[in-house]
Amino acid sequence: MVDDDDDKAMLQRPSLADAPDAVRAAVSEILGSPILAERAAPAGFTRSIASVVIGGSGARMFVKAAPVGDGLGEAVEAGAVLTEAVGEIAPRLVGFAAVDDWRVTAHEVVDGETVTWWNSADQPELFRVLQRMREVMDPCPVIGTSAYAEAFMPLLGTWQALSRSADHDVDAPIRVDHLRGLSLPADVPVAVLAELESRWPHALAADTALHHGDLRRDNVIRQPDGQLRIVDWTHLWTAPGWLDLVRLIPDLALCGQNPEDILRRSPWTDAPADHVNVALAGLAGRAWREGLLPDVPGLPGLRRMQRQQGLHILRWLESRMSARR
Repeated sequence: MVDDDDDKAMLQRPSLADAPDAVRAAVSEILGSPILAERAAPAGFTRSIASVVIGGSGARMFVKAAPVGDGLGEAVEAGAVLTEAVGEIAPRLVGFAAVDDWRVTAHEVVDGETVTWWNSADQPELFRVLQRMREVMDPCPVIGTSAYAEAFMPLLGTWQALSRSADHDVDAPIRVDHLRGLSLPADVPVAVLAELESRWPHALAADTALHHGDLRRDNVIRQPDGQLRIVDWTHLWTAPGWLDLVRLIPDLALCGQNPEDILRRSPWTDAPADHVNVALAGLAGRAWREGLLPDVPGLPGLRRMQRQQGLHILRWLESRMSARR
């Protein structure tokens, strides 16, 4: 289903050398010395600057920077607010700067590696972090947020569109013509998925918690002692507290872990079962639809990631629906 070449492709991020002089000067000021070296982050799906910089005294920090106007600079600024709010869950914020239309954040460099595969040995630490997230993020500790359920609404509609005649594709806001005739990788009727998807606003209405919104292994750093730190806080969203875990579990399933076992043992074992199913149907529709679109130039691996998400969300939902029969 996927190309092996996707594993080798990486986003070519811009560097601080390409940024305006004033941005580099702001970074040097936060660093406390001129920038002597820069190492761009190898992973990600956005074109903002994301680099470890090193100064003359050996000081290091991780810098994100981008101009406002297309969402990237706004995401950088949100990261400054959110990483302070969540405390030790994320790398410590070192500094923030607004330079003309650019936004710059600097964080401590966390020694370790981005998680590329979830091991069973990660589970105790993962559950600890999830418990801490529940304590710190629900209720939401920041203001100026918006509801994730509403932000995601324009991306819903895959299953309802597939339930209709192909004649409706022309004017439909969600195009599914490339999906017609394809078999789903799980035994869940499209009509059932469409009914679940239709109840998204109600099921996600209890939006009391801060929502990371992009919790996957490529946004988690495993330190040498096994401690996990969550990075890439870019969305001022609220959602039900359990939703970040529900979004993460398919990533664990891809690594061979049992989704229901993770949910049962997590701090969110009390997540309403029907609401979880509704969320899975909505998330699967977007992931499956977009994952089967042509590759996005300059964003290698994005479609592959979406296909994997769609596959494991649908398989998990199939197992949940089967257990109810």
